[in-house]
Formats: sequence, C-alpha cells, structure tokens
Amino acid sequence: MRELRPLTSDRVGDLVGACAPCTFWQTVPRNGHSDPREPLEQLTEWVDAVTADWGPPGRIAYVDGSPAGHVIVAPARHVPRLAAFPTAPGDPSTLMLVTAVTLPGQPDRGLRKALVQAAAKEALHHRVRTLEVVGARPLAVSRHACVLDVAFLEKVGFRLERDHPAYPRLRMDLRTVVTLRDEAAAALSRALSWVPGARPVPETHPNGHSHAHVSHRGSDHD
Repeated sequence: MRELRPLTSDRVGDLVGACAPCTFWQTVPRNGHSDPREPLEQLTEWVDAVTADWGPPGRIAYVDGSPAGHVIVAPARHVPRLAAFPTAPGDPSTLMLVTAVTLPGQPDRGLRKALVQAAAKEALHHRVRTLEVVGARPLAVSRHACVLDVAFLEKVGFRLERDHPAYPRLRMDLRTVVTLRDEAAAALSRALSWVPGARPVPETHPNGHSHAHVSHRGSDHD
C-alpha cells in the first residue's frame, strides 16, 4: 500500500535521512550555542506550532506502512534559519519549501519530484500563489544536506527569483502550474511503485545543525 500522510507531531519519528529528525531550518544557534533539547523534541514542538498557525507543515510518503520520503513546507516566519542566508525573503508569510528527502540507498525514480508536486498542490488549498525555496549551487561552501540543489529545483519547476553565486532563492508560480491538481497524486503513485516492497496498483487509485542519528537511515542523494 502506498500513501501520503500529513506531517504531524506523532509522525516526526518517521522522517527519513541521516540527520532525521533534523532541526537545521527550524533553529539558529544563539551566541554559538545550540538548543540543549533533543532534536526530536524541538521538531515536534515546531510541527505543533506551524500546524496551529498554518496547517501541517508537510507530507510523509509511506510504502507498506514504512516511510519512504518526506517534504516539509512552512511560512518563512516559521523558518528561522532563513535569516542566515543572504537571499531570505522579506515577507514572513512567504511559503517556503524547506526540504524534500527520499529514503537513502534506493533509486529516487522521481519520488522527490512527486513530493514537491504534492507540496505545491497543498499550497493551492491555502490559496497561496507561489512556493519559494533557497537552493545551493556548487559554489556553496560547507553546504548543509538539507539545502536542496538548484539543479534539482529547476528540474521540478522552480525559476530564479533572487540570484546569488552560492544560495539563490527560487520560486514556483502555482498559478501557472495548472496540471498539479490532476497530476500530483498520479506522479506520487508512479514514483512509489519503484520503491522495493511496494505492490503495484492501478494509477487510477549556511551550515550549522542539530541532529539525532538513526542507524537504519541515511541522507538522500541525487
């Protein structure tokens, strides 16, 4: 069975990746010191705060009950790490793609793209016209794994909004992506069909972080 579920506080433990649950985007070191609380506790609190203010901040993809990937989105006011980037948006209400991660050690087969499409579709329900993201170019030094590659972002429909040699900001105009409403679910189903263990079904149906290591998970790669 393949399905997409909202990111809720009780599902934080299902986030995938070497540093999951990662708090890179949700925190900023203060005076050189990180929050002493466990990342899982911090991220759970963050998910609850965003949900109360805006709605569930993302989706988790499952295959036969096991997490295979996730996407996180939130208004800029809930993404404090943006302040460390020179291309951070000035409007705190700007909806940001925080990250999109797939289960390591398995071929992507378009799953990350499908997750981004699902995030864009959800944004449309909030009557949001654009989705933005800070990406990383090869010139980015000590790039954190949670900062998505510009090359990947451009492939999934983002276009340059504010240029920078290392960390440009990109934007997806949701008003022009009319096919998202019809294609997001089908794209996700096709992508998850490549994940081992999935049963085929008809398509009609800047650096610094805190992390907790999960031994059976790793970071995603393009």
